[in-house]
Amino acid sequence: MTQAKFPPVHPGKTVWRKFFEPLNLDTEQAANALKIPPYQFQDLVDGKSKIDLEMAYRLGRYFQIEPEMFLNLQQRYDFEVWKDRQESVVKRQVKPRSEIGKRQIQP
Repeated sequence: MTQAKFPPVHPGKTVWRKFFEPLNLDTEQAANALKIPPYQFQDLVDGKSKIDLEMAYRLGRYFQIEPEMFLNLQQRYDFEVWKDRQESVVKRQVKPRSEIGKRQIQP
């Protein structure tokens, strides 16, 4: 029996659910807390924008958490999305070194 694969959850949605919802803040209040325009925060929550360095720093500063934690959420999401789309292609194209010999490189 194969297990159903769920699509990865965008980190903006994770940040919203795990950090802002428990504080009973709406998106406008959250944006004000981060000192960004409300549309920018809404785009993050809606999965239309990424957690970049500045956003990670703002979130980290507000919640007193290392910004890298938020960057890691984004990186994990990006990797899962990439795997769903490209992993099989790369696996067909690139053979492990152990399968082709230590010195042999094939075009």
